[in-house]
Amino acid sequence: PNPATCDRRYSSPFSSSSFKIFFSRKSSGGAASSSGGKMSDSSDPISGWMRKFVADQKPELKPWLRCDGTGKYSYIEVSVKGARHNNEDAAYADGKLFCVFDGHGGKHASSLLKTKLAEMFYETVKDSDEAAIVRGTPPTVVSAIDSAFTRSQQAMPSEMPLAHSGSTAVCCWVQGQSPSNVTVYASCLGDSKALLFDSETGAIPSVQIRTWDAEMNSLAGEGERSLARAETNCHNLTGGLVLGRDGVPTAMDKDPTGVGFREYKLLKERHKFSASRRPYNISNMPGEERWRVLDVEPTRALGHKLKREQPLQHPEIHEWPVSNPEKELLMLSCDGFFSKEAFQTPDRVTKFLSDPEGYCSDPALFEGTCLLALLQRLKEAHTLPDPRNVSMAQLFDKIHDVVFGKLSDDTWTSAYDSAYQYLKTFAREKPVPNIRTAPAKTLLAACYLAVLMVSDDNVSVSVIFLDGQKRFNGTRMEMGEVP
Repeated sequence: PNPATCDRRYSSPFSSSSFKIFFSRKSSGGAASSSGGKMSDSSDPISGWMRKFVADQKPELKPWLRCDGTGKYSYIEVSVKGARHNNEDAAYADGKLFCVFDGHGGKHASSLLKTKLAEMFYETVKDSDEAAIVRGTPPTVVSAIDSAFTRSQQAMPSEMPLAHSGSTAVCCWVQGQSPSNVTVYASCLGDSKALLFDSETGAIPSVQIRTWDAEMNSLAGEGERSLARAETNCHNLTGGLVLGRDGVPTAMDKDPTGVGFREYKLLKERHKFSASRRPYNISNMPGEERWRVLDVEPTRALGHKLKREQPLQHPEIHEWPVSNPEKELLMLSCDGFFSKEAFQTPDRVTKFLSDPEGYCSDPALFEGTCLLALLQRLKEAHTLPDPRNVSMAQLFDKIHDVVFGKLSDDTWTSAYDSAYQYLKTFAREKPVPNIRTAPAKTLLAACYLAVLMVSDDNVSVSVIFLDGQKRFNGTRMEMGEVP
Protein backbone atom coordinates (compact mmCIF):
# COMPACT_ATOMS: atom_id res chain seq x y z
CA PRO A 1 0.00 0.00 0.00
CA ASN A 2 1.14 3.52 -0.78
CA PRO A 3 1.09 5.83 2.29
CA ALA A 4 0.16 8.70 0.02
CA THR A 5 -3.14 7.02 -0.86
CA CYS A 6 -4.21 5.95 2.64
CA ASP A 7 -7.55 7.12 4.05
CA ARG A 8 -7.73 10.93 4.09
CA ARG A 9 -9.32 10.81 7.53
CA TYR A 10 -5.86 10.16 8.92
CA SER A 11 -4.69 13.62 7.86
CA SER A 12 -3.94 16.46 10.25
CA PRO A 13 -6.24 16.72 13.28
CA PHE A 14 -5.90 20.50 13.23
CA SER A 15 -7.94 23.13 11.47
CA SER A 16 -5.60 25.97 10.58
CA SER A 17 -8.42 28.49 10.70
CA SER A 18 -9.88 27.66 14.10
CA PHE A 19 -7.55 25.15 15.77
CA LYS A 20 -10.56 22.95 16.26
CA ILE A 21 -9.55 19.41 17.08
CA PHE A 22 -10.64 16.60 14.80
CA PHE A 23 -9.62 13.39 16.49
CA SER A 24 -9.29 11.12 13.46
CA ARG A 25 -11.40 8.00 13.50
CA LYS A 26 -10.21 4.57 12.50
CA SER A 27 -11.54 3.58 9.15
CA SER A 28 -11.61 -0.08 8.88
CA GLY A 29 -2.73 9.74 45.77
CA GLY A 30 -6.22 10.13 46.82
CA ALA A 31 -7.50 7.80 49.43
CA ALA A 32 -8.35 4.40 48.06
CA SER A 33 -12.03 3.58 47.91
CA SER A 34 -13.25 0.93 50.30
CA SER A 35 -13.07 -2.56 48.84
CA GLY A 36 -12.99 -4.68 51.95
CA GLY A 37 -14.43 -8.15 52.11
CA LYS A 38 -15.82 -10.16 49.26
CA MET A 39 -16.85 -8.62 45.98
CA SER A 40 -20.40 -7.31 45.78
CA ASP A 41 -23.08 -9.73 44.60
CA SER A 42 -25.71 -7.00 44.35
CA SER A 43 -29.04 -8.30 43.11
CA ASP A 44 -29.67 -5.01 41.27
CA PRO A 45 -26.36 -3.68 39.86
CA ILE A 46 -28.06 -1.20 37.51
CA SER A 47 -29.99 0.83 40.05
CA GLY A 48 -30.67 4.38 41.21
CA TRP A 49 -29.08 7.22 39.29
CA MET A 50 -27.32 4.85 36.88
CA ARG A 51 -30.61 3.44 35.64
CA LYS A 52 -32.01 6.95 35.23
CA PHE A 53 -28.89 8.07 33.36
CA VAL A 54 -29.18 5.26 30.82
CA ALA A 55 -32.93 5.81 30.41
CA ASP A 56 -32.42 9.55 29.80
CA GLN A 57 -29.86 9.15 27.01
CA LYS A 58 -30.87 9.58 23.39
CA PRO A 59 -31.06 6.22 21.59
CA GLU A 60 -27.78 6.80 19.74
CA LEU A 61 -26.00 7.55 23.03
CA LYS A 62 -27.38 4.79 25.23
CA PRO A 63 -24.68 2.47 26.56
CA TRP A 64 -25.21 -1.28 26.59
CA LEU A 65 -25.09 -3.13 29.92
CA ARG A 66 -25.67 -6.77 30.72
CA CYS A 67 -25.24 -8.32 34.18
CA ASP A 68 -25.63 -12.08 33.98
CA GLY A 69 -25.62 -14.56 36.85
CA THR A 70 -27.36 -17.43 35.05
CA GLY A 71 -24.23 -19.36 33.99
CA LYS A 72 -21.35 -21.00 35.81
CA TYR A 73 -19.36 -17.76 35.92
CA SER A 74 -21.17 -14.46 36.38
CA TYR A 75 -20.13 -11.54 34.21
CA ILE A 76 -20.80 -7.93 33.28
CA GLU A 77 -20.74 -6.70 29.69
CA VAL A 78 -20.57 -3.00 28.79
CA SER A 79 -20.30 -1.18 25.46
CA VAL A 80 -20.41 2.50 24.49
CA LYS A 81 -20.47 3.89 20.96
CA GLY A 82 -18.26 6.81 21.90
CA ALA A 83 -17.29 9.25 19.17
CA ARG A 84 -18.11 6.87 16.31
CA HIS A 85 -21.25 7.16 14.22
CA ASN A 86 -21.97 3.45 14.78
CA ASN A 87 -20.98 0.78 17.26
CA GLU A 88 -19.23 -1.98 15.30
CA ASP A 89 -18.33 -4.10 18.35
CA ALA A 90 -20.09 -7.29 19.46
CA ALA A 91 -19.78 -9.75 22.33
CA TYR A 92 -20.74 -13.30 23.24
CA ALA A 93 -21.00 -14.92 26.68
CA ASP A 94 -22.65 -18.02 28.10
CA GLY A 95 -21.06 -18.37 31.53
CA LYS A 96 -18.04 -20.39 30.34
CA LEU A 97 -17.11 -19.07 26.90
CA PHE A 98 -16.60 -15.31 26.61
CA CYS A 99 -15.75 -13.26 23.51
CA VAL A 100 -15.40 -9.63 22.46
CA PHE A 101 -15.26 -8.72 18.77
CA ASP A 102 -13.96 -5.38 17.50
CA GLY A 103 -15.40 -4.80 14.06
CA HIS A 104 -13.95 -2.48 11.43
CA GLY A 105 -15.10 -1.52 7.98
CA GLY A 106 -18.68 -2.24 8.99
CA LYS A 107 -20.55 -4.37 11.51
CA HIS A 108 -21.08 -7.54 9.51
CA ALA A 109 -17.93 -9.48 10.49
CA SER A 110 -18.30 -8.86 14.23
CA SER A 111 -22.04 -9.67 14.10
CA LEU A 112 -21.38 -12.94 12.30
CA LEU A 113 -18.66 -13.89 14.79
CA LYS A 114 -21.03 -13.23 17.69
CA THR A 115 -22.92 -16.39 16.77
CA LYS A 116 -20.62 -18.30 14.45
CA LEU A 117 -17.47 -18.60 16.57
CA ALA A 118 -19.26 -20.12 19.58
CA GLU A 119 -21.24 -22.42 17.28
CA MET A 120 -18.04 -23.71 15.69
CA PHE A 121 -16.33 -24.11 19.07
CA TYR A 122 -19.12 -26.20 20.56
CA GLU A 123 -19.37 -28.37 17.46
CA THR A 124 -15.79 -29.46 18.17
CA VAL A 125 -16.08 -30.03 21.92
CA LYS A 126 -19.66 -31.37 22.10
CA ASP A 127 -18.58 -34.92 22.94
CA SER A 128 -16.04 -33.84 25.60
CA ASP A 129 -16.87 -33.82 29.29
CA GLU A 130 -15.60 -31.21 31.75
CA ALA A 131 -12.30 -33.00 32.34
CA ALA A 132 -11.69 -34.27 28.81
CA ILE A 133 -11.81 -30.82 27.25
CA VAL A 134 -8.45 -29.91 28.80
CA ARG A 135 -6.75 -33.22 28.02
CA GLY A 136 -4.73 -34.04 24.94
CA THR A 137 -1.71 -32.63 23.13
CA PRO A 138 -2.67 -29.93 22.56
CA PRO A 139 -5.69 -29.83 24.89
CA THR A 140 -9.00 -30.28 23.10
CA VAL A 141 -10.07 -26.77 24.08
CA VAL A 142 -7.01 -25.29 22.32
CA SER A 143 -7.67 -27.16 19.09
CA ALA A 144 -11.34 -26.22 19.29
CA ILE A 145 -10.59 -22.51 19.68
CA ASP A 146 -8.18 -22.46 16.74
CA SER A 147 -10.61 -24.45 14.59
CA ALA A 148 -13.46 -22.10 15.49
CA PHE A 149 -11.49 -19.12 14.21
CA THR A 150 -10.52 -20.91 10.99
CA ARG A 151 -14.04 -22.14 10.25
CA SER A 152 -15.54 -18.75 11.09
CA GLN A 153 -13.26 -17.20 8.49
CA GLN A 154 -14.50 -19.69 5.93
CA ALA A 155 -18.07 -18.59 6.72
CA MET A 156 -17.32 -14.91 6.06
CA PRO A 157 -19.05 -13.47 2.99
CA SER A 158 -17.09 -13.01 -0.21
CA GLU A 159 -19.37 -10.54 -1.93
CA MET A 160 -19.21 -6.77 -1.62
CA PRO A 161 -19.97 -4.71 0.37
CA LEU A 162 -20.11 -7.29 3.19
CA ALA A 163 -16.67 -8.67 2.34
CA HIS A 164 -15.19 -5.26 3.15
CA SER A 165 -15.72 -5.69 6.89
CA GLY A 166 -13.40 -7.43 9.31
CA SER A 167 -13.00 -7.99 13.02
CA THR A 168 -10.41 -8.70 15.66
CA ALA A 169 -11.37 -10.99 18.54
CA VAL A 170 -10.56 -12.18 22.03
CA CYS A 171 -12.13 -15.44 23.15
CA CYS A 172 -11.69 -17.09 26.56
CA TRP A 173 -12.78 -20.44 27.97
CA VAL A 174 -12.96 -20.66 31.77
CA GLN A 175 -12.27 -24.14 33.12
CA GLY A 176 -13.17 -24.72 36.76
CA GLN A 177 -12.40 -28.13 38.24
CA SER A 178 -13.33 -26.71 41.67
CA PRO A 179 -13.89 -23.23 43.17
CA SER A 180 -10.18 -23.00 44.00
CA ASN A 181 -8.89 -24.65 40.80
CA VAL A 182 -9.62 -22.41 37.83
CA THR A 183 -7.77 -22.12 34.52
CA VAL A 184 -8.39 -19.66 31.70
CA TYR A 185 -7.68 -20.50 28.06
CA ALA A 186 -7.35 -17.08 26.45
CA SER A 187 -7.07 -16.53 22.70
CA CYS A 188 -6.45 -13.32 20.82
CA LEU A 189 -6.53 -12.37 17.16
CA GLY A 190 -5.57 -8.75 16.54
CA ASP A 191 -5.27 -5.78 18.86
CA SER A 192 -8.06 -6.52 21.35
CA LYS A 193 -7.07 -7.60 24.85
CA ALA A 194 -7.72 -10.28 27.47
CA LEU A 195 -6.06 -10.35 30.88
CA LEU A 196 -6.34 -11.37 34.52
CA PHE A 197 -6.10 -8.75 37.25
CA ASP A 198 -6.27 -8.44 41.02
CA SER A 199 -9.54 -6.70 41.86
CA GLU A 200 -8.03 -5.01 44.94
CA THR A 201 -4.77 -3.66 43.48
CA GLY A 202 -5.31 -3.74 39.71
CA ALA A 203 -2.08 -5.72 39.27
CA ILE A 204 -1.81 -8.10 36.32
CA PRO A 205 -0.18 -11.27 37.72
CA SER A 206 2.79 -13.12 36.26
CA VAL A 207 2.08 -16.84 35.99
CA GLN A 208 3.51 -19.98 34.45
CA ILE A 209 1.76 -20.10 31.09
CA ARG A 210 1.59 -22.29 28.03
CA THR A 211 1.16 -20.79 24.56
CA TRP A 212 0.01 -22.26 21.24
CA ASP A 213 0.06 -20.44 17.90
CA ALA A 214 -0.56 -22.03 14.51
CA GLU A 215 1.05 -19.04 12.81
CA MET A 216 4.27 -19.92 14.67
CA ASN A 217 3.87 -23.65 13.93
CA SER A 218 3.40 -24.37 17.64
CA LEU A 219 -0.22 -25.53 17.72
CA ALA A 220 0.47 -29.28 17.67
CA GLY A 221 2.22 -29.87 20.96
CA GLU A 222 2.26 -29.26 24.69
CA GLY A 223 2.65 -25.51 24.24
CA GLU A 224 5.56 -23.17 24.78
CA ARG A 225 6.12 -22.73 28.53
CA SER A 226 7.14 -19.42 30.06
CA LEU A 227 6.73 -17.17 33.05
CA ALA A 228 4.75 -14.20 31.76
CA ARG A 229 1.99 -11.77 32.57
CA ALA A 230 -1.53 -13.12 32.21
CA GLU A 231 -2.22 -10.81 29.28
CA THR A 232 -2.66 -11.46 25.56
CA ASN A 233 -0.31 -9.87 23.04
CA CYS A 234 -1.55 -7.16 20.70
CA HIS A 235 -1.05 -8.23 17.11
CA ASN A 236 0.03 -5.02 15.44
CA LEU A 237 3.16 -3.22 14.32
CA THR A 238 4.80 -0.85 16.81
CA GLY A 239 7.20 1.24 14.74
CA GLY A 240 9.70 1.43 11.95
CA LEU A 241 12.21 -1.30 11.18
CA VAL A 242 15.66 -1.34 12.75
CA LEU A 243 18.24 -2.33 10.15
CA GLY A 244 21.48 -4.18 10.70
CA ARG A 245 24.76 -3.24 9.07
CA ASP A 246 23.84 -5.30 6.03
CA GLY A 247 20.56 -3.44 5.65
CA VAL A 248 18.48 -6.41 6.76
CA PRO A 249 15.77 -5.67 9.37
CA THR A 250 16.70 -7.02 12.80
CA ALA A 251 14.06 -5.48 15.06
CA MET A 252 11.26 -2.93 15.28
CA ASP A 253 11.08 0.38 17.14
CA LYS A 254 9.08 0.57 20.38
CA ASP A 255 8.76 -3.21 20.51
CA PRO A 256 10.01 -4.36 23.94
CA THR A 257 8.40 -7.81 23.68
CA GLY A 258 9.43 -8.43 20.07
CA VAL A 259 5.84 -9.25 19.08
CA GLY A 260 5.60 -6.41 16.55
CA PHE A 261 8.69 -7.56 14.65
CA ARG A 262 7.53 -11.17 14.87
CA GLU A 263 4.22 -10.20 13.26
CA TYR A 264 5.99 -8.24 10.52
CA LYS A 265 8.17 -11.26 9.69
CA LEU A 266 5.12 -13.55 9.56
CA LEU A 267 3.36 -11.19 7.14
CA LYS A 268 6.52 -10.74 5.07
CA GLU A 269 6.88 -14.51 4.72
CA ARG A 270 3.18 -15.01 3.97
CA HIS A 271 2.90 -12.32 1.31
CA LYS A 272 6.49 -12.35 -0.01
CA PHE A 273 7.15 -8.65 0.58
CA SER A 274 9.92 -7.04 -1.42
CA ALA A 275 12.95 -5.75 0.46
CA SER A 276 11.68 -2.18 0.02
CA ARG A 277 8.30 -2.89 1.64
CA ARG A 278 8.37 -1.22 5.05
CA PRO A 279 5.79 -0.36 7.73
CA TYR A 280 4.47 3.21 7.65
CA ASN A 281 2.73 5.39 10.22
CA ILE A 282 -0.79 6.47 9.20
CA SER A 283 -1.36 8.96 12.02
CA ASN A 284 -0.06 12.47 12.52
CA MET A 285 -1.99 12.94 15.75
CA PRO A 286 0.48 14.25 18.35
CA GLY A 287 1.49 11.46 20.70
CA GLU A 288 0.09 8.69 18.49
CA GLU A 289 1.73 6.24 16.12
CA ARG A 290 -0.26 3.67 14.13
CA TRP A 291 1.81 1.50 11.87
CA ARG A 292 0.73 -0.61 8.91
CA VAL A 293 2.26 -2.77 6.27
CA LEU A 294 -1.09 -4.06 4.93
CA ASP A 295 -4.08 -1.83 4.19
CA VAL A 296 -5.60 -2.84 7.54
CA GLU A 297 -3.96 -2.05 10.85
CA PRO A 298 -4.08 -5.26 12.94
CA THR A 299 -1.72 -7.94 11.69
CA ARG A 300 -4.36 -10.58 12.53
CA ALA A 301 -8.08 -10.33 11.84
CA LEU A 302 -11.00 -12.25 10.35
CA GLY A 303 -13.08 -11.14 7.38
CA HIS A 304 -11.65 -9.10 4.48
CA LYS A 305 -12.33 -12.04 2.17
CA LEU A 306 -11.62 -10.15 -1.06
CA LYS A 307 -8.37 -8.50 -0.02
CA ARG A 308 -5.38 -9.67 -2.03
CA GLU A 309 -3.21 -9.48 1.09
CA GLN A 310 -5.20 -10.69 4.07
CA PRO A 311 -4.18 -10.45 7.72
CA LEU A 312 -3.12 -13.59 9.58
CA GLN A 313 -6.14 -15.61 10.73
CA HIS A 314 -5.02 -17.95 13.52
CA PRO A 315 -5.22 -16.80 17.15
CA GLU A 316 -2.48 -16.92 19.75
CA ILE A 317 -3.77 -19.08 22.63
CA HIS A 318 -2.60 -19.02 26.26
CA GLU A 319 -3.28 -21.17 29.31
CA TRP A 320 -3.41 -19.13 32.53
CA PRO A 321 -3.78 -20.74 35.96
CA VAL A 322 -5.79 -18.52 38.33
CA SER A 323 -4.02 -18.31 41.68
CA ASN A 324 -6.80 -16.64 43.66
CA PRO A 325 -10.28 -16.90 42.06
CA GLU A 326 -11.88 -14.92 44.89
CA LYS A 327 -9.79 -11.83 44.08
CA GLU A 328 -8.81 -12.16 40.43
CA LEU A 329 -11.07 -11.13 37.57
CA LEU A 330 -10.90 -11.86 33.85
CA MET A 331 -11.26 -8.87 31.52
CA LEU A 332 -11.82 -8.90 27.74
CA SER A 333 -11.89 -5.64 25.80
CA CYS A 334 -11.59 -4.09 22.38
CA ASP A 335 -8.81 -1.56 21.84
CA GLY A 336 -11.07 1.44 22.48
CA PHE A 337 -9.53 1.89 25.94
CA PHE A 338 -6.19 2.58 24.26
CA SER A 339 -7.27 4.71 21.30
CA LYS A 340 -5.45 8.06 21.40
CA GLU A 341 -3.59 6.63 24.42
CA ALA A 342 -6.63 7.41 26.62
CA PHE A 343 -5.32 4.68 28.90
CA GLN A 344 -1.65 4.25 28.07
CA THR A 345 -1.43 0.60 29.14
CA PRO A 346 -3.76 -2.21 30.28
CA ASP A 347 -2.45 -1.72 33.83
CA ARG A 348 -3.89 1.77 33.81
CA VAL A 349 -7.36 0.41 33.04
CA THR A 350 -7.20 -2.20 35.79
CA LYS A 351 -5.84 0.32 38.31
CA PHE A 352 -8.77 2.60 37.60
CA LEU A 353 -11.19 -0.28 38.06
CA SER A 354 -9.68 -1.28 41.41
CA ASP A 355 -9.36 2.27 42.78
CA PRO A 356 -10.90 5.03 40.63
CA GLU A 357 -10.25 7.79 43.15
CA GLY A 358 -6.61 6.84 43.62
CA TYR A 359 -6.07 6.56 39.88
CA CYS A 360 -7.52 10.00 39.27
CA SER A 361 -5.17 11.60 41.80
CA ASP A 362 -2.05 10.19 40.15
CA PRO A 363 0.27 13.03 39.03
CA ALA A 364 1.19 10.92 35.99
CA LEU A 365 -2.44 10.70 34.86
CA PHE A 366 -1.87 12.62 31.60
CA GLU A 367 1.62 11.36 30.79
CA GLY A 368 1.84 9.56 27.45
CA THR A 369 -1.68 10.56 26.34
CA CYS A 370 -2.52 12.18 23.02
CA LEU A 371 -4.51 14.75 24.96
CA LEU A 372 -1.36 16.06 26.65
CA ALA A 373 0.70 15.85 23.45
CA LEU A 374 -1.91 17.82 21.53
CA LEU A 375 -2.19 20.52 24.18
CA GLN A 376 1.60 20.77 24.25
CA ARG A 377 1.50 21.34 20.48
CA LEU A 378 -1.06 24.10 21.07
CA LYS A 379 1.00 25.48 23.98
CA GLU A 380 -1.98 24.89 26.28
CA ALA A 381 -0.72 22.03 28.46
CA HIS A 382 -0.84 24.37 31.45
CA THR A 383 -4.64 24.33 31.24
CA LEU A 384 -4.79 20.71 32.42
CA PRO A 385 -5.28 20.35 36.18
CA ASP A 386 -2.77 18.81 38.57
CA PRO A 387 -4.64 15.64 39.65
CA ARG A 388 -3.13 15.93 43.15
CA ASN A 389 -4.79 19.27 43.79
CA VAL A 390 -8.38 18.63 42.76
CA SER A 391 -11.13 16.22 43.69
CA MET A 392 -12.17 13.51 41.25
CA ALA A 393 -15.29 15.48 40.27
CA GLN A 394 -13.25 18.66 39.80
CA LEU A 395 -10.78 16.74 37.62
CA PHE A 396 -13.55 15.67 35.28
CA ASP A 397 -14.94 19.24 35.21
CA LYS A 398 -11.58 20.69 34.25
CA ILE A 399 -10.79 18.09 31.57
CA HIS A 400 -14.21 18.73 30.05
CA ASP A 401 -13.64 22.50 30.11
CA VAL A 402 -10.28 22.14 28.34
CA VAL A 403 -11.41 19.74 25.64
CA PHE A 404 -15.08 20.35 24.84
CA GLY A 405 -14.69 23.66 23.01
CA LYS A 406 -12.01 22.17 20.78
CA LEU A 407 -14.08 19.32 19.39
CA SER A 408 -15.13 19.82 15.78
CA ASP A 409 -17.71 17.09 15.27
CA ASP A 410 -21.34 16.97 16.46
CA THR A 411 -21.17 13.23 17.04
CA TRP A 412 -18.06 13.78 19.12
CA THR A 413 -19.50 16.60 21.23
CA SER A 414 -22.69 14.73 22.13
CA ALA A 415 -20.78 11.56 23.04
CA TYR A 416 -18.24 13.58 25.01
CA ASP A 417 -20.85 15.43 27.02
CA SER A 418 -22.72 12.20 27.77
CA ALA A 419 -19.53 10.64 29.13
CA TYR A 420 -18.84 13.72 31.24
CA GLN A 421 -22.33 13.78 32.76
CA TYR A 422 -21.98 10.15 33.86
CA LEU A 423 -18.50 10.61 35.32
CA LYS A 424 -19.52 13.74 37.19
CA THR A 425 -22.23 11.83 39.04
CA PHE A 426 -20.03 8.76 39.53
CA ALA A 427 -17.33 10.87 41.18
CA ARG A 428 -19.75 12.38 43.68
CA GLU A 429 -20.80 9.06 45.17
CA LYS A 430 -19.36 8.50 48.62
CA PRO A 431 -17.51 6.28 48.91
CA VAL A 432 -16.51 6.31 45.26
CA PRO A 433 -17.46 2.93 43.71
CA ASN A 434 -14.90 0.42 42.49
CA ILE A 435 -14.96 -2.92 40.66
CA ARG A 436 -15.54 -4.80 43.93
CA THR A 437 -18.28 -2.66 45.44
CA ALA A 438 -20.20 -1.56 42.32
CA PRO A 439 -18.78 -3.39 39.31
CA ALA A 440 -21.30 -2.30 36.67
CA LYS A 441 -21.06 1.38 37.59
CA THR A 442 -17.27 1.23 37.66
CA LEU A 443 -16.92 -0.62 34.38
CA LEU A 444 -19.11 1.91 32.60
CA ALA A 445 -17.11 4.71 34.24
CA ALA A 446 -13.89 3.26 32.77
CA CYS A 447 -15.44 3.27 29.30
CA TYR A 448 -16.58 6.86 29.69
CA LEU A 449 -13.21 7.95 31.07
CA ALA A 450 -11.63 6.68 27.85
CA VAL A 451 -14.04 8.94 25.94
CA LEU A 452 -13.27 11.90 28.23
CA MET A 453 -9.56 11.32 27.56
CA VAL A 454 -10.39 11.55 23.82
CA SER A 455 -10.52 7.93 22.73
CA ASP A 456 -12.30 8.11 19.37
CA ASP A 457 -13.33 4.47 19.18
CA ASN A 458 -16.12 2.22 20.40
CA VAL A 459 -15.29 0.96 23.88
CA SER A 460 -16.49 -2.54 24.79
CA VAL A 461 -15.47 -4.67 27.74
CA SER A 462 -16.54 -7.77 29.65
CA VAL A 463 -15.46 -8.66 33.19
CA ILE A 464 -15.89 -12.21 34.48
CA PHE A 465 -16.02 -13.19 38.16
CA LEU A 466 -13.88 -16.31 38.59
CA ASP A 467 -15.03 -17.30 42.09
CA GLY A 468 -18.06 -19.20 40.75
CA GLN A 469 -20.46 -17.32 43.02
CA LYS A 470 -23.97 -16.69 41.69
CA ARG A 471 -24.52 -12.97 41.35
CA PHE A 472 -27.50 -10.81 40.48
CA ASN A 473 -29.85 -13.35 42.14
CA GLY A 474 -28.96 -15.83 39.42
CA THR A 475 -30.73 -13.69 36.81
CA ARG A 476 -29.79 -11.68 33.72
CA MET A 477 -30.41 -7.95 33.56
CA GLU A 478 -29.95 -5.84 30.44
CA MET A 479 -30.30 -2.15 29.70
CA GLY A 480 -29.50 0.19 26.84
CA GLU A 481 -28.82 -0.30 23.15
CA VAL A 482 -27.44 -3.68 22.02
CA PRO A 483 -24.31 -2.98 19.93
